[in-house]
Amino acid sequence: MQLFKPKELMASAGDMMMLYSDSGVGKSVTTIQTAPDPIIYIMAEGRDVTKMLAAAQRPDVKIAFGFYSTFDDLIETVLTDHFFEGAKSVVLDSLTHIMGINLSDEIVEESYEAMDKNKIDKTLTMRVKMSQEGYGTLGGQMLRLTNALTKLSSQGMVVICTARAESAPKFNRSLAAAPALKGREYLKYFAGFFDFIGYCEPRIIDGKVIYPPYVSFQDDGSFMSKWTGIMPEGGVFKRILNIQKILQVAHGKGVIKSEEEKSQ
Repeated sequence: MQLFKPKELMASAGDMMMLYSDSGVGKSVTTIQTAPDPIIYIMAEGRDVTKMLAAAQRPDVKIAFGFYSTFDDLIETVLTDHFFEGAKSVVLDSLTHIMGINLSDEIVEESYEAMDKNKIDKTLTMRVKMSQEGYGTLGGQMLRLTNALTKLSSQGMVVICTARAESAPKFNRSLAAAPALKGREYLKYFAGFFDFIGYCEPRIIDGKVIYPPYVSFQDDGSFMSKWTGIMPEGGVFKRILNIQKILQVAHGKGVIKSEEEKSQ
């Protein structure tokens, strides 16, 4: 065991943040706009990143993209220190897609390949059916991934994971919104990995959705949120999303202003 003084810990500390919302709110574009760069952006969804870059309007941003191929490749990449050398932010977009589509498909396909095909009556059904064992594997592998991401955070990087929003999630039906994630085992523990969990909502001006969106790291009991650090005056409910400013405030190095204060 090694002992560290507070100044040593602060010098090497990073942050883990989850941003979740409905589709199209602008969390991915705003992450590119406001995360500390250089940024390594790992895209798990099949979207055109050039459109995101154009919408971000940050022409001088230092960013490199990686694209999901398999879960094993993703884990190996996250555990390879030199891959992230020089990065200040690492973005994983999105946990929902990895869990609900990419990794789930790989687990189902692996299970199907191991079955005795002669005893299967409903071939198509079995190819998309997740077993209890499969859900256990899903949760365990996602815990493995998230734990690996925390190691990047401990090296001083800001790690940002995005997710879709889900209404009345299975782990808490009373919530109007929470990250859309699968696997009972993962749902028990995932919040503990993150310093910040923010629910993003659209900003609408003259009937148009504009970026950046609102973000809330403080809730009224109707959605999931988390804030770790110095709480600013006025709280962190429905603030304009700016990752660098949010982290500065949490570490006692800045002030978040509301839209009303900005207009004065």
